[in-house]
Amino acid sequence: MDQLASMRAFVTVARTQSYTKAADILNVSRAALSRAISDLETHTSSRLLNRTTRRVALAETARDYFDSCSRIIDELEQAERRLIDDKTSECGYVRVVAHPLAVAAGISTLLDAFGATAPCIKIHLTVQDSPLNLIESGYDLSIYPPDRIANATVVNRPLFRSGFVFVASPQYLDKSASLNSICDLPQHRIIDGREEAARKGLEISSDTSTCPPLSLQSVDMNVPSAIARELAMAGAGIALLPEVIVRRDLARGELRKVSFDGEMSLGGIDLGVQYQQASSTPRRTRTFIDACLGYFRSLDTDQEMTAHSTSV
Repeated sequence: MDQLASMRAFVTVARTQSYTKAADILNVSRAALSRAISDLETHTSSRLLNRTTRRVALAETARDYFDSCSRIIDELEQAERRLIDDKTSECGYVRVVAHPLAVAAGISTLLDAFGATAPCIKIHLTVQDSPLNLIESGYDLSIYPPDRIANATVVNRPLFRSGFVFVASPQYLDKSASLNSICDLPQHRIIDGREEAARKGLEISSDTSTCPPLSLQSVDMNVPSAIARELAMAGAGIALLPEVIVRRDLARGELRKVSFDGEMSLGGIDLGVQYQQASSTPRRTRTFIDACLGYFRSLDTDQEMTAHSTSV
């Protein structure tokens, strides 16, 4: 045996006070164990164990050496267990709950790329838009607007912010009343696709308009964003939506952005990845969190949408 194996043999015999028990634990022969102890005593020029026909006991002069060997062996075994546990925890399921905004931002692309680079990690995805108690939900992480998370103690890592925009189909704009200024908006059917929390108390006006601010508390329709998008695509009116949801429609010309002269803020919605702060977070979960940060933060959302959008 090498010196480390001999040290392990010495510690095991001293702890069990038996060559037979130590040989069983280490899965070696009793003869091999005896040789290892003899080699170590030769190496240290010291008697390490006192042997009788009935028992084995640690030599008093070897107590400090035993303590040092025990500490080395224990630390090594702990390090080996951490390595094994970390490797084992790399594979398995990660339970993710995502907001529809994450779907619109291309989470399917992220999942495809992640599956190719980490095939042993399986993502179980649920999509919902209701307020979330992450700690009680049973999910490992969420990709959600942070203000929809009920827990103040979870970690939130920002991903991106998408502003709200007015959009409509070319067919609707071609056949409807003119939109020369923000003052003309009340003549149109307005479909509010924002979440309820974003609808409260917002009035819009342009710094160049002469009409009073427009309140969005009395719009024609308040519907989920996916439905608002479909209604806009069908020519049902002008929809107010997060820009990320309609970026592909704007790029293809199936929707047009409705904008007005002057500065006007419609607010926006944030998306982040949330998880519980814990040193025991499995490696597979940390790996997917890093993938989320890398993918979503690489989306230059505002520039990409602006470059491909057509304004009215």
